Amino acid sequence: MGVGQLIDKLFGGSAVQNEAVLCAYGKLPFYAEYRRLEVSPGTPTAYSQWLDEGRLAWVRSSMKSDNSSTRSSRLLIMLPGAKEVVVASVWDSRDNLGRIFPFSFFITCPPEALGADPVERWVAAAAVHRAFDRLYSLLHTLASGGNFYKRFKKHMITLKPTDFIDRVKALREDAAGIEVEQWFKGLMLGDETNPAEWFGGLLHRVERWKNQDGAGDDMALGCPLAQGVPFSAQVVVWLDWLENLYAKSGKSPGLILPMNDEKNAPDLMILLRDPLPDDYQLLTTDARAYGYVEHLAAIPESNCDAAPSAEPPTGSLATWLKKHAP
Repeated sequence: MGVGQLIDKLFGGSAVQNEAVLCAYGKLPFYAEYRRLEVSPGTPTAYSQWLDEGRLAWVRSSMKSDNSSTRSSRLLIMLPGAKEVVVASVWDSRDNLGRIFPFSFFITCPPEALGADPVERWVAAAAVHRAFDRLYSLLHTLASGGNFYKRFKKHMITLKPTDFIDRVKALREDAAGIEVEQWFKGLMLGDETNPAEWFGGLLHRVERWKNQDGAGDDMALGCPLAQGVPFSAQVVVWLDWLENLYAKSGKSPGLILPMNDEKNAPDLMILLRDPLPDDYQLLTTDARAYGYVEHLAAIPESNCDAAPSAEPPTGSLATWLKKHAP
């Protein structure tokens, strides 16, 4: 027993763990049954039920388009009533009949085990997601009859890498260096979308939120992501912009991020409210059609007295957004 552990034991404290057991849930086409790895009662079971209920709601929904699919996604969410966060990666998968049943690697842990604030927690979660990517790449070796549980049982995932502080600093520097012009072009909103009108629309939203009591308590936002700009750095930009809203609620925001999507315009989904089962649609190629979030990619109709900017901003995107934070 180390000195820190001895002190914790003597004085009734508890050291924050830097590891969590790997969990998995979902279907793989080369197994007839669900894979349920360490899906114990509590948060792991609640997450598996959230996936099941959400998938079923989506496939039965009139909003499901033809040939749509689960989009490979990364999550950092806290389910209603839970004391632990879920860090998860979800991939499109099928059963042996070709029906959509996603597969997910995930871990659960106290929020503070990932960091002191949402940006730190995202940096730690991003490292966990990369670990999931490496494990997912091994799944094809099981297609010829390998034992899933023997391969992955009791596998431990490190929560915070040894260079965690350096990673936080580097990602913040990357976020500060995103230039407005390059970023807006990477949104692929189409030539008909005027930058001045789009940023003016964002100012309209901010004024509405400022005049709305408890605006952040029940909010879910689809924040557009630019191609050609690191997604993780854009997450930091959006989190910093919304800091005042989620700080008032006292809740750490939930995040749903596509791994990479060249064909469909991607969004970072930021949940300031509790996740709903129907939010599963945010993990699909039908995400932009989902009605229970406010999609920032669209220019809103004028609904306040704030005048849109006559010219689009220039320079650092993060600096402009923080100057106009809600």
